[in-house]
Amino acid sequence: MILNDNLEIIAACNDLCNRYGMDTIEAGSTIAMAIEAYENGLLTKRDTEGIELKWGIKEELLEILKKMANNKVGIGRLLAQGVKRAADEIGGIAPEFAIQSKGQAFAMHDPRAYTTMVADYATCNRGGCHLECLGYFSEGGAYSAKCVDFTKPSEPHGYENKGEYAVRLMNFMTVFNSLGLCKFIMLGQITPEMASQWINAATGWNLTGKDVELAGDRLFNIKRMYNNRLGLSRKDDVLPQRMLLHDRQTGAAAGSLPYYSRIMKDLYDYRKWNAEGIITEEKKKELGLDTL
Repeated sequence: MILNDNLEIIAACNDLCNRYGMDTIEAGSTIAMAIEAYENGLLTKRDTEGIELKWGIKEELLEILKKMANNKVGIGRLLAQGVKRAADEIGGIAPEFAIQSKGQAFAMHDPRAYTTMVADYATCNRGGCHLECLGYFSEGGAYSAKCVDFTKPSEPHGYENKGEYAVRLMNFMTVFNSLGLCKFIMLGQITPEMASQWINAATGWNLTGKDVELAGDRLFNIKRMYNNRLGLSRKDDVLPQRMLLHDRQTGAAAGSLPYYSRIMKDLYDYRKWNAEGIITEEKKKELGLDTL
């Protein structure tokens, strides 16, 4: 995110983050936001304690990460808040540079390249997490959509059927979370039916692949119900404007801007959430959650 091409510095930064208990994605994205804020005059050397924030910085990253870990004063305290809160405190147009949803920074999976990630980043229960859907793996050709028995047309840069496909994937990935399964095994073309066989072997149950998908649907919606009660709704199911308005211009995703409103409408309809992103009573009854 910072255009640092020095592998030794990258490894050292990763090691520091691990030792300090800091998330590498959030740390990198937060520093990248600060660099862009510095570039636009929203931060100065006085704010950064003499560090020149510019693209491609290397050794300076180690110093910044240490300051973030100690986070008592100055630039360390500011950036230790994470990308959203730090951008909000900087003010001005800094929030434009904060690539996040619900306060969580995006990883390296651009929703302009793989548009299932629009639905993922916007509606993931814990913010802009790239592991709630894994649509980028499928749309990049790493595994087949047939893993979740999805056979409808779905183009990487398109919008048709993306709501349903993202929901099917998110439900299955929620089961992975509950079982403690590594999501990289999706590269082995894992299906809900396979997962049901593993569960049955361990428990003596008699689940089917459809039962596994239903469990994922229940799990995802229980989390959504909790968030709804805390005030989360459609107003929070958003993407950074950069993802919707800024054309990458180069690369395989050049010219691709996702049809956010259509994807989100289709997802809400398929989930049986209302237009405000609230789970309907019909959906609660369907999942046996109407007494919660």
